[in-house]
Amino acid sequence: MIHRLTIDAFTATPETAAALRQVQQDRQLAKSRLAIQAGGLAAAIARYADSPTPQVVIVEDDDSATMLARLEHLAEVCVQGTRVMVIGSVNDIALYRSLMAQGISEYLVWPVSARQIVDALDKLFADPQAAPRGRTIACWGARGGVGSSTLAQNLAWGLARHLQETVIYIDLDLAFGTSVLAFNIDAKQTVIDALAHPERLDEVLMERCMVEYDDHLQILASPGDCRVHAALSLDSLDLLVELASRMAGLVVLDIPHLWADWTEHLLGIADEVVVTATPDFASLRDSKSILDVLAGRRGPGNPARLVLNRVDASRRTQLTAKDFEETVKVAPFLVIPSEPQVFGEAANNGQMVGEAAGSHKINHVLNQLVVALAGKSPALRKTARPGRGLLDRLLKR
Repeated sequence: MIHRLTIDAFTATPETAAALRQVQQDRQLAKSRLAIQAGGLAAAIARYADSPTPQVVIVEDDDSATMLARLEHLAEVCVQGTRVMVIGSVNDIALYRSLMAQGISEYLVWPVSARQIVDALDKLFADPQAAPRGRTIACWGARGGVGSSTLAQNLAWGLARHLQETVIYIDLDLAFGTSVLAFNIDAKQTVIDALAHPERLDEVLMERCMVEYDDHLQILASPGDCRVHAALSLDSLDLLVELASRMAGLVVLDIPHLWADWTEHLLGIADEVVVTATPDFASLRDSKSILDVLAGRRGPGNPARLVLNRVDASRRTQLTAKDFEETVKVAPFLVIPSEPQVFGEAANNGQMVGEAAGSHKINHVLNQLVVALAGKSPALRKTARPGRGLLDRLLKR
């Protein structure tokens, strides 16, 4: 079974560090991210005092006398659902039972091999229901044409770059979706193919239908053809989102401006919802309407985030963020200034804004949303591979 996990390992001996480096090369973890750091249990406690924990934490400790007490400190800084695997030098059944009672997922006796670690991880997540679920982010426009899809696409790209983990972007605008053009990709199969036979939908079919944009971003594109007609059922969409959340740490849903049972359902179940509006009266009215509906469905503890797009301070006829806050009773989480040239050039090149104009100040604004929705500290970035321009691809057809 190929696992998609985020793992941090804190070693105390060079032997364990060497074994973990072999684990990084294991085929079963080819889709996983494993970071190795020296310092053992103490380093793990210090690390997570001010940053979120990954799905799995592996800690090595050779002091059984203080291990239980320090693991309690680790538990205090771990987010709910984190699996902790401990490597120790004491082979004692009483210690093992104490660790299991404390909520430790697995205890391995030093020295350990790479195979032992992989087998232990495989055992933890052998049951598909036990596999970690990625978070879903639903993007919705208060009105058509407010830039929700553009924001969703740049958000997915930014999250993948920020975390250096797998992010899946799903374009659900079957008739007019722009993902093929926006990312400059050739999608042989689309979301329609994935949903055509829900009874056959699994991770293998999902992989076949998605396009790998770079090392971390995968795209399930829409056909973008109004001649394509397909009825989307709640059951098939639930299965699609469930599979995607098993395959990636974050799933970005680009939901079209269409009010139907399935769009309302997805907005209700998503972990995060981003509603994009422009500073005009029509968007103000529709933002209030959708946010009122979502507040009832999502509850006070998980409100949608409102993003105000294409704000031009020089235009006196535009509404302000304060106008929205007073009317909608929700302060815009982010205000994106109007930069038509930057976004237009990126769209014409089939690139994200961060690719087409990486040094432009608008990236700092967009990155605020990325950081807020990532839920984790950024990973070290790799150089993105270059791609062809959009016009170049179209001319070569």
